[in-house]
Amino acid sequence: MTRSTLPRIRRSLAGLALAAGLLVPVATLTADAQPEAVPPIGMVCTTGTVAGSTTTFDLVASAGTIDTPDGNSVFTWSYSPAGGHFQSPGPVLCTTQGQTVVVHLHNNLPEATSIVFPGQDGTVAATGGSAGLLTTEASPAGDVTYTFPAGQPGTYLYESGSDVAKQIEMGLAGALIVRPTLGADFAYNDTGTQFAPAREYLLLLSDIDPDLHHAIEVGGTYDVNSLRNRYFAINGREFPDTIQDNGSALLPNQPYGALVRLQPSSSADNRPALIRMINVGAVNHPFHPHGNHTRQIAQDGRLVASTEHFGETIGSGQTEDFLLRWDDADNWNPTTNPLPVAQPNYRNVFFKDGNTWYSGSPYLGYKGTLPVGTTSQNACGEWYFPLHSHALNEFTNFDQGFGGMGTLLRVDPAGGCFGSPTSSSLIGATLKSGSVAALGQSDDVYYQLNPKTTTRPTPTTAGQLSITVASAAGFPSTGQYYVRIDNEILLVTGGQGTTTWTVSRGQLGTAAASHLSGAVVTALATDWYAAFGGVPAGSTNLKVIYEGRNCGSTTGTACVSLTTNVPQQTVKICNWTIAGAAGCSSATSAGWTTLLAPPTQPQAVGSTDVSSTWTLSGPASAYVGTGSYAGQLRVLVHTQRYTAPAPTTFSTWGDLMKIVYDAP
Repeated sequence: MTRSTLPRIRRSLAGLALAAGLLVPVATLTADAQPEAVPPIGMVCTTGTVAGSTTTFDLVASAGTIDTPDGNSVFTWSYSPAGGHFQSPGPVLCTTQGQTVVVHLHNNLPEATSIVFPGQDGTVAATGGSAGLLTTEASPAGDVTYTFPAGQPGTYLYESGSDVAKQIEMGLAGALIVRPTLGADFAYNDTGTQFAPAREYLLLLSDIDPDLHHAIEVGGTYDVNSLRNRYFAINGREFPDTIQDNGSALLPNQPYGALVRLQPSSSADNRPALIRMINVGAVNHPFHPHGNHTRQIAQDGRLVASTEHFGETIGSGQTEDFLLRWDDADNWNPTTNPLPVAQPNYRNVFFKDGNTWYSGSPYLGYKGTLPVGTTSQNACGEWYFPLHSHALNEFTNFDQGFGGMGTLLRVDPAGGCFGSPTSSSLIGATLKSGSVAALGQSDDVYYQLNPKTTTRPTPTTAGQLSITVASAAGFPSTGQYYVRIDNEILLVTGGQGTTTWTVSRGQLGTAAASHLSGAVVTALATDWYAAFGGVPAGSTNLKVIYEGRNCGSTTGTACVSLTTNVPQQTVKICNWTIAGAAGCSSATSAGWTTLLAPPTQPQAVGSTDVSSTWTLSGPASAYVGTGSYAGQLRVLVHTQRYTAPAPTTFSTWGDLMKIVYDAP
């Protein structure tokens, strides 16, 4: 059977069924397993069992239910992994060109069923089962095994070849992906099909007539001439369920989301997203993205001349592949490249039901002010565009819009969501000049801090090993640390957190000396932290960026150069799981966690700006506050000058602090 024959056959069989007023017998079955773990967005591959050049998949045809956004549930059939949870649609079978694919099918349905694989050049051989109209079938409680070579890379459909008008409508379908030998970041063996693997999406379109499904469930009959689809799905879900994460607990039998998410192209990664589209329904679906164009590269698993599309009709039984990129040609920025027109006053903006995807700002990556009482679904200033069927009756749930065959295209800021500090706390420093706002961008405006100081209320003799100070506020309450009085360095070894200190005299190349009453005691370190707000729970892949310098004077506006005894800087992040807010309240609190290399810490930072980025891969939940501190993230900068000979006081100048993360 050629790759173009089966779609014609399935449409012809459906037409014959309609013409004959086909009555289909039905029965009821259930399923009760648990869903597999899946990544939050993007296409989810089932890779099967690979042994040498053979890839094996074990599937079960069975019955279960799916949920719709209007509160309905629909009895359905599907292919599910053997021993796994019932799911709709069937698992995405992924293999590589040149592999021999083996698919075992066990039938838990009350009638014979099968699988056909349109588009495969090689012969699909079958063992077990019995001959059917289009392929070998598995009887109820029976088994059949299909074997074929994965000859051509591409996006393919697999579906029932038995009683097509009923069984495909009931949900017996899934996607087959054959990856090329050229590499995992290519859709085909053509360099023009390269894409970013982290941005690979599948949109599998289907239709549901709940009356037919109900008839099957209760064991009644159904006249296919009466077919009227009421639900139109992408990956087995209808909007707004389509934008829920893969594996959402809200939809245990529908594991695949359909949110398409990308970032503006950059010099670091100019590869587009890949959108694989399959129509398993009996009718054609016109589909298009708002505000964007896609570039079609293939149809039915074969390359076509690359063309740009604002919309495209996906035919019944057809597959199409598109590349999608986002080029931020204008790069609007509120500071360096503002829009040439004024933004509407938020008091003049109305949002239906007081709910919006708008951030309050027209700039990508920024959030603004919204009317009081408005709920925003926006995480960090990202943009959203509808991506849906343009047959508007399909953009509904049981004739109520908007819903059905639609999802969203989400454009995140380049590099990910980002944030600047909203406040700071000087837990071991004093303000020299500037404000936390100076940390918003890399420029010549600095947030300048001096070490903490106190005074001696009485004279000090050269041999005195216990001294009192006017106040210990801002000095460490635990651990040993150095201070300077006049030209002498002292090491505080006891009494930390009190006004009576035990000290070692004449440290770091200095000599013990007498000091007058009122002598200034200066720390040789600065400690401060910046706080960020609004970081969503579930954020991942956090990056912390800090840029700054240290200068050899605590007065004046100029940065005095440091050439020796360069201060050592350590940047830490608050781990809220250790001791909550109390764990990050002082410089020595247990919750501060040193950011791991690269770059290695501590770093020598002199009077030239040093910019560093630390990456914390995976979930960021430990670093994002909850409860009254929900969404807060804290970053501490500790700088010390504890090296001989005779270190002097200094000032810390922060120029930029930023966090970047992937919002959920």
